[in-house]
Amino acid sequence: MLMFVTGTLMFFGPMLTWKWYLLGATHVFLVAVYLQFLLLSFLAHDREAIWHLRGAWGEDNTRDELKRARRNRLIWGCVDSINLNIGDVDHLVVTRAGGLVAMDSKWRSSVNRDELTRMANDARRSALRAEALCRSLLRPERGARHRAREQPIAVTPLVVVWGPAQHTVPENAVVEGVTFVAGRQLREWLPQLDGSTVDKVVAEDTLQRLTAFRAANSERTTARSS
Repeated sequence: MLMFVTGTLMFFGPMLTWKWYLLGATHVFLVAVYLQFLLLSFLAHDREAIWHLRGAWGEDNTRDELKRARRNRLIWGCVDSINLNIGDVDHLVVTRAGGLVAMDSKWRSSVNRDELTRMANDARRSALRAEALCRSLLRPERGARHRAREQPIAVTPLVVVWGPAQHTVPENAVVEGVTFVAGRQLREWLPQLDGSTVDKVVAEDTLQRLTAFRAANSERTTARSS
C-alpha cells in the first residue's frame, strides 16, 4: 500500500506542496493501521493477553463509575490497585453508610456456575486481605485510640461484572455469600448499602493511610525490580 500510494502521488501530475503533506499523512496512517493490526493479531492468538486486556477494561470502567459516585456523594472515595505480598485488591471503597467495600472487577463474555463460584472465592479472599491491611494501618497509636478503632469498619466483598455477561446478572445476585452487580448498575447499588456508617474524619484518615501505603509499596516494588 505504501508503494502504491507513493507511486500514484509522485508519478501522476506535479508534486505540489499539498501532495507532500498528503503523502506524509498517508504514510503515518498506514503505519498506524499496520501496528494496530499487529496488536490485534497478538491478542487474538494469545489467550492470556486478551484476558489481561479485558481485566484492564473492567478495572478502568469500575474506576470511572467510582469517580462519578464520589462526585454524586455516594461514597467518600476509593483507593485502586493495592498490591500486597499475598495478592491484590482492585478497588477498596470507603462508603458513607456501608463501611468498606472490596470490589473485584471482572470482564466476561459469559459465565457459568463454576466460574461464578471462583469469582466469589476470589472476592472473599480480596476482602480478607483488605481487612488485614486495615487492621494493620488503623491499629491504635501509642497514647491514643484511633478513631477507626472506636468505629469499626466492616469490609464487604463485591464482584462488579462488565462485558456482555453483565446483562445476565440478576439484581441483587448473591453467590457463595458474595454479591454480584452489573457494572452499569454499580452506582444504583451503592446507596442501598446499610451497614457501618463512616463519618468524614474517619473516611479521610482511612483514605490517606491507604493511599500512602499504596505509594510506599509501589516504591518498594520498583526498587526491588530495578
